[in-house]
Amino acid sequence: MEAKYQTSFIPKKPVTTGQRSSGGMSLLLLISILIFLVSLGSVAYVILFKQAYIKSIEEAQKTIETNKSGLVSDSLTIESLVELDSRINVANKLLSNHIAVSPIFNFLQQATLKSVRFKNFSFTSVNKDSTKKVSIQMSGQAKDWETVASQADEFGKTEWKKIIDEPKISNLSLNSDGSISFIFSAYINPDYLIYSNNVTN
Repeated sequence: MEAKYQTSFIPKKPVTTGQRSSGGMSLLLLISILIFLVSLGSVAYVILFKQAYIKSIEEAQKTIETNKSGLVSDSLTIESLVELDSRINVANKLLSNHIAVSPIFNFLQQATLKSVRFKNFSFTSVNKDSTKKVSIQMSGQAKDWETVASQADEFGKTEWKKIIDEPKISNLSLNSDGSISFIFSAYINPDYLIYSNNVTN
């Protein structure tokens, strides 16, 4: 007996298809994560940049305040230096015009003979030949006539011409003890009496 084979092209079980790949979903998720990370990085950069900018502004303000206070102190220093310079100039003018009497006595100490003495010293400022000069006058007493002549020669020496001008001995009179009284007068070179010149020398 021949076997009967039933041939049918209709599947008895439903045809199953393979599972769909989730590759598309994974790519979209990856892009979303990247965008999120980029956005997060951008926000962090903006915040850090803002903080750094604010800090730089604060430092600049501090620098400006420091420079401002420095300018104020420099201004005060300049004003004090200008005032000091003005005072020094005034002091120099006073010293340049200040007349010291002590050089006259130094001169007399060197030029007066041992046997001559002076008293009643006086000096005045006078205008002579359009020049301001100092006039001195003293009463003196010498041992004898020869001493008076020697004293007159001493005052007339060349080495004293830079100090005195027109030395003159007058009003000679003989005293009871044989001594001679006289009046000595002369003009003193003003430069010799300037205080600053004497300090320098």
